Amino acid sequence: MIIIKIDLSKVNSENSIVIDTTLSFKDEYIGNTPIKKLDDVGVKGKIYYSVTEEIIIDVIAKGEMVLLDAITLEEINYPFEIHIEEVINENNDNFEEYSINLTNSLDIMSFLWQNIVLEVPIRIKKDENENVSLKGEGWELVDENTKKVNPSMSPFAALLESERKE
Repeated sequence: MIIIKIDLSKVNSENSIVIDTTLSFKDEYIGNTPIKKLDDVGVKGKIYYSVTEEIIIDVIAKGEMVLLDAITLEEINYPFEIHIEEVINENNDNFEEYSINLTNSLDIMSFLWQNIVLEVPIRIKKDENENVSLKGEGWELVDENTKKVNPSMSPFAALLESERKE
């Protein structure tokens, strides 16, 4: 697993840590997601302490994820740009998750990954696949609105309908 640790002892109320890096997410991250490839994600921003002694992470992540077309399963490059602002304090659940308490360092990969996954669309398709035939020899894609009743099953459909009315 990739870990990027930032030493928080170098951050104080006057100084911030500037982040300007490019990351690639490997199989341990993308394995159980619809993302097929996620390389060269640019991350720019800074980490600093607020007046109330909270850790503020303010970054922009920009890149391209490879997803599969919902109709043809072809790979599609899907660009994204996310502004991430995370506030971490000692009373926050994230404090221990980012392992700040023990090592006074911060792992930024986990919160970057969480925010990138939120940007994955539920369904994506190429424009040229908009009018792809959903019918072939011996098969047809049927949805709730175009459902056809098999003639041999019509007595059962009538029985089901009469049961619903009672």
